[in-house]
Amino acid sequence: MNNKVLWLGLLGLLIGFGAAVFQTIHKRGPQTKAQELFPAEKLAGYIQGTSIKVVESGEGGRPVVAVAVAPYGVKAEQISPTGYGALKALHRSYPKAPWLSVFIAEDSAMADASNWVGVAELRAGAVTVTGGIPTQAQIDSLGKLGKPFRRPTQSDLNAVAAVFDSTGSLTAERWDLSQVLLGAGTGRIDKSHFFDLDLETNALHAAAKAVGQDPKQLQALVSGVTRYYWAKAGDPL
Repeated sequence: MNNKVLWLGLLGLLIGFGAAVFQTIHKRGPQTKAQELFPAEKLAGYIQGTSIKVVESGEGGRPVVAVAVAPYGVKAEQISPTGYGALKALHRSYPKAPWLSVFIAEDSAMADASNWVGVAELRAGAVTVTGGIPTQAQIDSLGKLGKPFRRPTQSDLNAVAAVFDSTGSLTAERWDLSQVLLGAGTGRIDKSHFFDLDLETNALHAAAKAVGQDPKQLQALVSGVTRYYWAKAGDPL
């Protein structure tokens, strides 16, 4: 009788221990998975002050899409960790979403123009980050081919913003075009058509007047800035 009581007591302890272990694993599961997807070393260099806004909630087979706007002055080595950090924040809000995508821009003016420094995605359990900033050598090389690039100054940002503010449809059109970057981590894309800006004459003149520039100079500026950000669009980082 005493042995039976003893065995029952031991069985109860084992069941209780097993339940406690299961609960611990269950609670730690999502945290451990997040740590595997977003290890600390991948987050080193994340740009503080980056704001993240969800623009699509992942309906109809689309990914959950967000835009991350970093302060002006992004460095090439900061793009990947900022993408990882933005994805980690998005993953906390949408832990079961099979596909997350974050478009990264520096300054809201570049976000409105769909000029991205990178796109970070979590899909099928893997993280990819594409994009980047062209080197000076690349800028010089392509400039010799008649395709000048321009790294915008802060005053240039205001000029580009004025162009998009003067044309109601331009922001939406460029955003629609930029959707070719979704899933770009699985292969290269044709981005040449993105360099062609269809700027309305009246809107261009209105923007040029607002910033005190010649319309032709302003058009060249906006085109050069667009080429700068799209030179490495879709390229693996």
